[in-house]
Amino acid sequence: MQPYFYKMFHKPTKKFYIGSQYGKKSDPDKFWNSYTTSSKTVNMLIDEYGKESFEIKKIIIREDAREYEAKLLKRLYHFYGKDKFLELMINRNISPGILLTDEIIAKANVKRKVSNSIAAKKLIEQGRHNFQLKRYVPTEQMREFHSKRMKGNKLGSLRKITDEYRINQAEGAKGNMNVRGTKWWTNGKINKRSKECPGSDFYLGTTKKWKRNT
Repeated sequence: MQPYFYKMFHKPTKKFYIGSQYGKKSDPDKFWNSYTTSSKTVNMLIDEYGKESFEIKKIIIREDAREYEAKLLKRLYHFYGKDKFLELMINRNISPGILLTDEIIAKANVKRKVSNSIAAKKLIEQGRHNFQLKRYVPTEQMREFHSKRMKGNKLGSLRKITDEYRINQAEGAKGNMNVRGTKWWTNGKINKRSKECPGSDFYLGTTKKWKRNT
């Protein structure tokens, strides 16, 4: 595995292409032999004009080939602007996530999930992102359901507290030893929670506390 960065020039269209290979099969010796980039556009140009229509300008072996490619593409994009960049480069996307043509954006929208992040919204406004801004709008049926559910409830989503509700809660807690008013008791081996001492051999506290006090 040898990650590498490369730069090519397509003579018929007079455009450059920048790329990198960084996976398990990355090998600069195989570039332009068994591997001719992952770009569909480049491979279409090869089918139309032949491999000899490309001139390999440079191949650089470096561990950060992927990051170097992305950094360089972004720098060129911001220096030239979108229109000039598309005029000079075969690349049609700047990783990660910035797609440059309507066709590529439309294809990506089919696969990508909706993002409502601030960064995504900003890129959408600038027309540089493949995310689409969507907002959930409840149906009329759902609005009616929530409206009926909330009627008479002054505490919003919280349950309305009444004397009847408190009595029901108290009745339900009867027999439950894990309620207020109970204490931990231990006989040095087991712990029990009770309002009164559960046996003559029990002492206040848990097993650890009982050991510390003896």
